[in-house]
Amino acid sequence: MAGNSFYVAERNEDDHDKHPIKKGDTIKSISEELGIEWQTLRTYHNRHCVSDEDVINAYLPNHLKFLLLKPIKLQANGEPEQEALKKAVLGKGFRIPFHHVTVKTKYGVMYTVENGEQVDTLKYEVSVKWLATDENGYSFFEIDRLSKLYINNIEADIIANELAEKTSSVLYPLQVVVDQEGEWIDIHNYKEIKERWQTKRTKILQDYPGEQTKKYLALYEKNLESNQTLSLVLANDWFIRAFFNGIHTEYTQELTFKGYTYFPFIAKSDDLIFSIEQKVDKYLDENDLINIDMKGVLDDNRMNTDFEYELGLASQPLSNQETVGSYRAKYFLNPNNYSIQTLFIECILALDIPQKYTVMVSNLNEKENQILKTNSLYVGTEKKKDDGIFKMIGDIFRGR
Repeated sequence: MAGNSFYVAERNEDDHDKHPIKKGDTIKSISEELGIEWQTLRTYHNRHCVSDEDVINAYLPNHLKFLLLKPIKLQANGEPEQEALKKAVLGKGFRIPFHHVTVKTKYGVMYTVENGEQVDTLKYEVSVKWLATDENGYSFFEIDRLSKLYINNIEADIIANELAEKTSSVLYPLQVVVDQEGEWIDIHNYKEIKERWQTKRTKILQDYPGEQTKKYLALYEKNLESNQTLSLVLANDWFIRAFFNGIHTEYTQELTFKGYTYFPFIAKSDDLIFSIEQKVDKYLDENDLINIDMKGVLDDNRMNTDFEYELGLASQPLSNQETVGSYRAKYFLNPNNYSIQTLFIECILALDIPQKYTVMVSNLNEKENQILKTNSLYVGTEKKKDDGIFKMIGDIFRGR
């Protein structure tokens, strides 16, 4: 099915219902008002809006006056017409097949870190391309960074951030090994990355001479000592862990199962462990996509003070108690080739200073062989400004 192509019609906003946006509305408040999940509303609007400036990211654009909705067809008696639901077709044994799309697919990636009332975002674009599958069923994918990192919608340009970005760029293009269920397990081109580093290191020293640069490069070079050390660094990469998360697995006859999932917390810290229930909707949604829904609760023996210490938060006298946390993830798949179109992960820790981490990935391809047409995550003009990279995300990319 990977070779099939699909016609994508020209977009016309007049073909859709329009929900007026009032002052103070958010995508989630509209979701509650209409009784439709906000991810579904966002996907439908972004798929059909004409202007890139009207694309909804985490927030509604300030100028946006209407949210595009799927039109409701009425019968002769004025009652809504009931549309026939399209059934999601899975593979043998209620498995989500792991097909390989040969086209290079571009994705927009956005992380949001909420530390109490402070909210920080990081955005960039990547491409993912399947390369080959060996005789044991292991697949090789190439991931390439297509844009610079944008922190809070601003391209950071202070020296520390520039060094972090230039050193991490040595990893790309990155080739990874993925198992039969779509879960990342190893690096495929470690030797190539190691060779690239020598050239990259020399160039960085020329552009940023000085002892501080040498110390920084020596620190980063420890990440490249072996395939194993680099794999430990990449295990904290939220995109890799979210995108290659093993969702192409076998479900029960009820299209559900219970198990565990792991979410990278911060560098040099064990993953957060959640017990989850995972479910595939047996029908396609209104965007004709397969929906996978995961809900879970924290199943970790660390206490509040353990997390607060790792985060560098000030602990309260009575904070040494069992930590409560939740996990929610939704994956939207192309029903023709089972590739990821959009994914959303939300992880919450109920500490004295609440912590919330969000990962959102959206397909940006606008090719005829993609069933879903989505616009860029980036809205408005990005500009440069001195702004320190927030520590948790920065440490992931710097490998600390």
